[in-house]
Amino acid sequence: MFFTHTIWSFAGFIPEAHESARMIDPGMKAPDFSLPGIVDGQPDYYDLHRFVGHGHAAVLYFYPTDFVPTITPDLQALSDAGWHDRSDLVVWAISSDSLFAHEEYAKTRDIGFPLLSDLHVGIADGYDAVLEDWRGHNGVPDRGIVVVDDDWTVQLATSTDPLAEPDGSALNTARNAVRNCRGGDLADPTEHI
Repeated sequence: MFFTHTIWSFAGFIPEAHESARMIDPGMKAPDFSLPGIVDGQPDYYDLHRFVGHGHAAVLYFYPTDFVPTITPDLQALSDAGWHDRSDLVVWAISSDSLFAHEEYAKTRDIGFPLLSDLHVGIADGYDAVLEDWRGHNGVPDRGIVVVDDDWTVQLATSTDPLAEPDGSALNTARNAVRNCRGGDLADPTEHI
């Protein structure tokens, strides 16, 4: 039997301009989901319906994969800002990586909130946050933030090029959206970038 092998060289790979996924529209009802995730080395299932509709809003940070240098500062800033410590807010980051990758990433980058695994991007697809082709990865979540209010209404959905240097603008936009739907003050995550 004869096999043909194609070998791809990425040495000269020049990425094309980022074409952002079309995120779910603000004002729409957010899709419910259940995903495996990990925080502090402890795996568990995270069900959005256990929080949203029961006095909690949610900040969902979608990103392609762990260890992307331009995304790590955002996740560290969110962790350092302590939004996940509020009793009326959940903060979850969702990528296509495994729990094993998430565990190492969270441990080595000091991320203190749950990292969820959407291995087949079904949840990212429900939020219209999928990049069909990104640096050799087919079908991964786009880099974006979705804020969901307690009544399941999407208050904010925004995406950013995964390779763009973090400038804090998306996090500040999310901060304002959370303040509008939850009230109270939130630490400014851009102080930590």
